[in-house]
Amino acid sequence: MAQFAAKPDRSRRLLAAIDQLYDTVTDLDKWPAFLATASALFAARGSQVGHTDLVNGRLSFNVVHGYDWSAAHMQHYESLIGEDPRIPYFSANPFKPVHCRMSLSDEQLRASRVYREVLSVGGVEYTLGVNLVEDTRSLTYFLVLRDRDQPCFSDQDCGLMAALIPHLNRALKLQRELGLLAFERSAAFDALDAMALGIVVLDAEARVKFSNEAARQIAESGDGIRFSGPRLVIDGADGDTIRMRLRRLLRPDNGRPPAARDAFKIARRSGRDGYTILLSALGGNRARFGWNLLDEPLAIVYIRDPDSPEETRAELLQRLYGLMPSQARLAELLAMGCSLKEAAERLGITLVSARQYLKLIFQKTGTHRQSELVRKVLLVPPAPKWHDTRGGATIG
Repeated sequence: MAQFAAKPDRSRRLLAAIDQLYDTVTDLDKWPAFLATASALFAARGSQVGHTDLVNGRLSFNVVHGYDWSAAHMQHYESLIGEDPRIPYFSANPFKPVHCRMSLSDEQLRASRVYREVLSVGGVEYTLGVNLVEDTRSLTYFLVLRDRDQPCFSDQDCGLMAALIPHLNRALKLQRELGLLAFERSAAFDALDAMALGIVVLDAEARVKFSNEAARQIAESGDGIRFSGPRLVIDGADGDTIRMRLRRLLRPDNGRPPAARDAFKIARRSGRDGYTILLSALGGNRARFGWNLLDEPLAIVYIRDPDSPEETRAELLQRLYGLMPSQARLAELLAMGCSLKEAAERLGITLVSARQYLKLIFQKTGTHRQSELVRKVLLVPPAPKWHDTRGGATIG
C-alpha cells in the first residue's frame, strides 16, 4: 500500500471504505454506499465513479453521491466533454492520484465553459481522482469533489487516494471479469489468478465453485483456512462457522432482511497476523455476473493475507504497462526463468499465441528482446505488504 501519514481513525475509515468497495463487485447498487463513505473519508462534498467514451462524448456508466444533478445537467456536460480542461492531464497520467490544480491555475479552469456552465453551477470547485485505464479514447475514473467553500486537495489527500487505487483497479476488474466469467473461459480465470487477493465463490453450504491462485495457496498452507473435500473450512474464526455465516448471508430467516456483508478476522495456528475475510452475496445478481447456470444463491469470499504483497507482480505489470492479464503472467513466467514454450504450457496457450503475446508485450514495455524484457520485469519493485490497522495502528 502506498505510504502516507494517516491518523488511526482515518486508517480505519480507509479500511471500511475498501470493504465496501469490494462489496460493489457483486452488486452495482452498492456503489452509492461506497461513495458516501469515500466522500466522508476525503472530507469532500461528494464523489463520482464512471466510464466516459471520449471519442463519442458519452458517459456510459456514472454514479454520483453528494450532488443532485439533473439529467439535463449531465447531458450538457456530455456535450462539453471535449472542452473539459481537466481531461488531458487526467488521461495522460493513468493509475496516479491527480487533482485539477496540478495542471491548471484557478484562472485557466474558471475561464472554461465546462467550469462556467457545469462545474460551478453544479457546486464543484476542486477535483481529485484517478483514471483507471491507459487509453486515450476513454476514461474509467473515480473522483472526490469539493465545493468552493472547501480547501483544495492536499498532498496527504493524494497519498490517501494512492492507497485506494490498487483496490479501485481490482474491484472494477473483478466486476468486468465476473460479468464475463463462464467455466470454460480461461482468460477470465487468468485475470482472477493474477490478483494478490484471495477469491473464492461458495454456495450456502460452503461448497467451492471457484477459487483463484492466491486463495488456493492460502488454503494449502492450512494456517487457519483450508479446503476439506469440496468445502472451504475456516478453523481460526471465533463463534460462527463459515457455513453459519453463509446461511445467514444467503438464506436469512423469514422476516429478517439478508445481511449486506460479513467482515471478520481469523486467527492463524502459526501465530502470525490473522487473515481478514469479507463475505459478500452474489445473490440476485448472479445472472448479471455469469453465474446463472447455477440455480442457487452464491457468495464471494475475499481473503487478505497480511504477509502477501498488496499487488502481485502481474497486477503491477498490468497497471504500469497496460498489459492484459495473460500477457502479464507470460512476462512474469519468463522472468522466473521459464522458456517461452514452458510458459505457454503453464498458461494453457499455444506457442504461436505466446509469440504473439510476446510481440505485444515488447511494444507495451518498450523492449525489443526477451532478455531486455526479463530485466525490466525484475526491476518492477515489490508492492508493500498489506497491514490491517483495525487494532489502531497506522497504515504505512
